[in-house]
Amino acid sequence: MRLLCFSLLLSMLGSASAGTGYAVRCEDAKCGFTTSIGIGGGRMFEEASGYCTKCAKSVSVTWPRGEKPKAAPTRFWDAITGRVRELFRCKTCQEPFVRIVQIEELKHCPKCGKASLKAKRTVMYD
Repeated sequence: MRLLCFSLLLSMLGSASAGTGYAVRCEDAKCGFTTSIGIGGGRMFEEASGYCTKCAKSVSVTWPRGEKPKAAPTRFWDAITGRVRELFRCKTCQEPFVRIVQIEELKHCPKCGKASLKAKRTVMYD
């Protein structure tokens, strides 16, 4: 039984192309902000997700895995993180949004501005 569990765990860790969906909420009771976001894409597609300030919602763009996105992202150096980040265009309004690569990057609430966001994994997809 232990060997079977270990084998299942290894096979799950080996499928790194899977995406993860999160329920995100602001812990400030006065704020009430909630959203959901998917990060990572799947076996057949890549995904860039972020938050569009004009549409006031989580957004994403997808493209076939192994190909380049139709609209190339704008890259910039982020002085806060020290990393190169990517800007994509919202499909609805064409305004730019910053790609969130890891859920840990989503800390500050877009509604109240506090470092009060908490994320809970709700689904894994591929």
